[in-house]
Amino acid sequence: MNRYFSNVSRKSLVVAVLAVAIGVGAGVTVLWTTDDVAADAGWSPGFVKGTNPAKPSPDMIAAGKKIYFRKCVWCHGVDGAGDGPGADRLWPRPRNFNQGTFKIRHTASGELPLFNINERTPDSGKNDLLDTVTHGLPGSAMPSWDGILTEQQRIEVLSFVTMQLVKDRKFDDKTETFSILDFSKKDALKKISYSKESLEKGAQLVVDKKCVECHGMEGRGDGNAFNLKDDWGFPIQPANWHKCWNFRGSRQDPYKVETIFRTFSTGVNGTPMPSFADNTTIEERWHMANFVNSLCEREKEADPFSKLLEMDPQTDKPKINFVVPSGPIEGDIPADPQDKKWQKISRRLIGMGGQITHKPRNFVNRIDDLWVRSMYNQKEIAFLFQWDDRTKSQVAAGVNVVPIEEAPPKTGEENSIAAKQNKYEAYNDAVAIQFPAKWQEITPPEKPRFLHGEEKRHVDLWKWEADGTLKAYTGSGWDKPLDERMGATGDLKLVKGEWKDGRWTVLVKRALHTDDKDSDVQFDTGRYIPTVFFAWDGHNGDAGLKMALSAFYYTILQPPVPIEAKVYPVLMAVGMIIAEGWILRRRASKKKMVK
Repeated sequence: MNRYFSNVSRKSLVVAVLAVAIGVGAGVTVLWTTDDVAADAGWSPGFVKGTNPAKPSPDMIAAGKKIYFRKCVWCHGVDGAGDGPGADRLWPRPRNFNQGTFKIRHTASGELPLFNINERTPDSGKNDLLDTVTHGLPGSAMPSWDGILTEQQRIEVLSFVTMQLVKDRKFDDKTETFSILDFSKKDALKKISYSKESLEKGAQLVVDKKCVECHGMEGRGDGNAFNLKDDWGFPIQPANWHKCWNFRGSRQDPYKVETIFRTFSTGVNGTPMPSFADNTTIEERWHMANFVNSLCEREKEADPFSKLLEMDPQTDKPKINFVVPSGPIEGDIPADPQDKKWQKISRRLIGMGGQITHKPRNFVNRIDDLWVRSMYNQKEIAFLFQWDDRTKSQVAAGVNVVPIEEAPPKTGEENSIAAKQNKYEAYNDAVAIQFPAKWQEITPPEKPRFLHGEEKRHVDLWKWEADGTLKAYTGSGWDKPLDERMGATGDLKLVKGEWKDGRWTVLVKRALHTDDKDSDVQFDTGRYIPTVFFAWDGHNGDAGLKMALSAFYYTILQPPVPIEAKVYPVLMAVGMIIAEGWILRRRASKKKMVK
């Protein structure tokens, strides 16, 4: 449990019953506003009053329509209802523009967002829609259009969306109110510094405000994973606070606390996530935002003050290191992942994607990364897997699991992929690691096929499932069933398999070398061994080839530091101290003789 959450009383947690969810989803935001704003005592704390926007010209709207039907219609649909031909393969769903409901805004709950045809300053807080199209929505299929469309083209296509595709509301309607969370008013929105005291207050507040009922005890989105829906009836899940790079409105700057403060202040229209502007003070919202920000993964696990993870500008996710080091230790491999030996081992983030090459394909992938550590001693090697999963999926003993069949897309209909996201028959959660059986015979950069190898290049695959089984398989091709090797299964040891507060922890180990040199991977120090990772979310209907998988990584057993490398520096240091002492004594003796 997070150390700040641990200070919150259990009584407070029990009292927090059935409440809110940070809705996460794709969305685009709209509204025009002028710079002529003034504080108004009638508005929520931190908000100022805006005015009705000016309309784009007919030429801008016409130009935007052409762009929309070249670039946007495939997801958002001909009429902007979020039902384009690609929509059924996307989750969360593309934005339905028709009702004028938009998520990422600097305006109060229920209001239209900001869109100003004359405001081109990025991330100014005065043009929400332009920022969304420019940066995209991380964690969804909405890409960044910067570099694809010019700034003028982005303004034009947004003009078309706001004037033609939003049908139930009018932006120039005088009954529309525009209250703006204006970060330029630093005195009004006085920021609270990121500190231990602020994090402690924020931890208590997210309990008091019942955020944990949806986001879970550790903030991994596991509090209410099944029952939440957006305004269109599609399943939606609470945000995982440990993955701030998946916050939709992060604007490619995931650790920016103002983003979280904005969400607490404005809410997320179209989802169960409300605005807290009327039942919290500005100071309280800063404490809550600081706390949520502290949970996002950092360089040192569970250290909210350690270095931030470096983001990859191409993916808007943490940068990937494709080498998984296995560190040498002396003595037994500890069974407790919290043991100091494990904590000293570098962890690696493994990027995961949906398997979309062979049926049944996984277009909606819920496991997008794994954390992996590895260590070895003179006899064994161990791998520690940890990954976030909002639901514990476990098939009861004796139940036969029937492989799923891929259903054809039915966009927006009852049996569409998005509509049945929480209605799949549950399978076992699972994780697997794969190595070429005879990697020593493969000349780099050649490798076997990453999906279960191939007939001439078999792979050794270890698979753990949530029912407690751990088995070793031979893979000889994606189109051939995995062949369990009973002897190799007996060599694998399951040390730990636990789901707690939205996270799986699985620890497995095996001997470095076995007698079956043809089928079992053999581990040698100082060599790069091609490695692939797989994961299954049972409540996502993942089974068989419907899974998440990684690209090729490389496991390397780091050679132990020779004893000479440890002893020689010490001996040299002692020798230098002795020599320096001898010299100083000689000088002192000479001075006495001179006197």
